[in-house]
Amino acid sequence: MQVSVAQIKAKFTAIAQQADAGEEVIITTRGKPAYRLLPIVNTSVRAPFPDITALAKKSKPYKGTKKASGKSPETGSFVADWRAENERF
Repeated sequence: MQVSVAQIKAKFTAIAQQADAGEEVIITTRGKPAYRLLPIVNTSVRAPFPDITALAKKSKPYKGTKKASGKSPETGSFVADWRAENERF
C-alpha cells in the first residue's frame, strides 16, 4: 500500500492499523517512496554481558616495565611505555 504524507496526516490511525495487521505501508513524498511504516516486532532479549567484576578484582594494576625517555611526566605509565616503544623517529 502506498500513501502520501498528506494521507498519513489525515488517516494515520487507520493506516497504522493496516501496518499492524502486517501490510507494508510505503509513505511517499511528491510521488516517490520515502518511508516505510512497519510495526515493531518483539525480538528475543540478548544475553547480558558477562560479569567480569571477579576477574577485575583478581587482576593486578599495570606496572611499567620500561622507563620512558624522561620527556614525559608519565614515566612508567602505560601510555608513556607505549609511546616509547612505538616512537618512529
